[in-house]
Amino acid sequence: MTKAHPLLFLLLVCGLHPLASGQSAQKPLAQMPASARQLIAIKVSGSKRFAEDAIAATTGLQLNTAVGEDDFKKAARRLGDTGAFRDIGYTYSYTAAGTKLELQVTDADKFVPARFEDFVWFSDAEIRRRVKEHAPLFDGELPISGRMADEVSDVLQAMLVENAVPGHVNYLRLSKPDGPVEAIQYSVSDVLIRVRNIEFTGVAAADLPALEAAAQAFSGREYSRTRLDLFVQRQLLPVYYGRGHLKAVCGEPQPKVVAEPAAEPEEGPRNQTVVDVTFAITPGAQYTLKSLEWAGNHEFPTDTLQKMVPAALGKPANTVRLAEELEEVQKLYGSRGLITASIKVQAQFNDAAGTVTVRLEVTEGPVYHMGDLEFRGLDNSLTAKLRDAWKLRQGDVYDATYLDSYLPQAHKLLPSRLDWEVSPHVTANVRDKTVDVDIIYSVKAPN
Repeated sequence: MTKAHPLLFLLLVCGLHPLASGQSAQKPLAQMPASARQLIAIKVSGSKRFAEDAIAATTGLQLNTAVGEDDFKKAARRLGDTGAFRDIGYTYSYTAAGTKLELQVTDADKFVPARFEDFVWFSDAEIRRRVKEHAPLFDGELPISGRMADEVSDVLQAMLVENAVPGHVNYLRLSKPDGPVEAIQYSVSDVLIRVRNIEFTGVAAADLPALEAAAQAFSGREYSRTRLDLFVQRQLLPVYYGRGHLKAVCGEPQPKVVAEPAAEPEEGPRNQTVVDVTFAITPGAQYTLKSLEWAGNHEFPTDTLQKMVPAALGKPANTVRLAEELEEVQKLYGSRGLITASIKVQAQFNDAAGTVTVRLEVTEGPVYHMGDLEFRGLDNSLTAKLRDAWKLRQGDVYDATYLDSYLPQAHKLLPSRLDWEVSPHVTANVRDKTVDVDIIYSVKAPN
């Protein structure tokens, strides 16, 4: 469970005004008549993120109802519990006409996107609308602490129950190892969601066969936004990038439920939902390659690199093939010990002419040398044979391609009656610019 955001301060100031009775100071609010205790206004200042009415709604206070100091404390605490604010304070004043509350808030430092992984029964717009009804501060992002994440979960669970979906809502705070939280992801457990068909809108007839071939491979797989995002980036958009449509855009997946989950289905797994998914694709303009320019390369002349990346000038720019060719260029650099060499691709578009100039900026980095070599899982005799066959000596310029040629040769030195499994590990030591190679051998168990 997440901890509530601490309430950093409560500022309680009661306005001091002369009373008609001639007293020098006002009475405590609780001692005032009902008319003076009617809440007639809530003013909010300090937030750069949220609308004033959304913050007022989150307090739980209702206009034209009687209030007291305890109500203001609870309202401030509600705001603090959301995690959306770093500081919260308030003042209030009252007259015979009623009480006015003024809130001073400071937004929390960090908010992250809320991701809805597999809520195929509802559109994103419907989810946002329902969540905002119960959590007025929700705008598609959430504070990294506080109760708002739980409130979203509660709304999603209620939506599942209302629609007789036998699932349970889970959420995770996503981050890279030892990194900050980057998103809060919501998903449904206890329901298996399968993709039946993937369809497309906005595509030309010539592009459809390649898209459908890619989609066929996804049919029958489990639905999730994460999987479909990877599918789009690795399978769908490359269809266009390979044909010069370098600004092609694919919309969010639009799932349509074609079979509801059933506790006791006649066919298939229990609690299975089947969906069809539609992608709207905007191919954009087709660009031809005007020129290919190199910069930053010193180890290899431009002519050498250009032969590895043959540019078809005047033809549709194919960045898929370019990426494959640049992988070979990086292998070439790795063979000279430049294992951290990188190539940045920059595209300069001329929309009026429909052309693109591609600039390849090379950062070669330092030269790495051979470090320690270790063999594991072998007896001393075999280790000696394999070590003798390794031709890169400690201190030599490291060749990142050597391991690929060495392993097949080394395999011939192992007892052929056994089924060997090899797992190489390569570690680059940034401090002393060396590369350690650790090769682990094991014998596969018989079937």
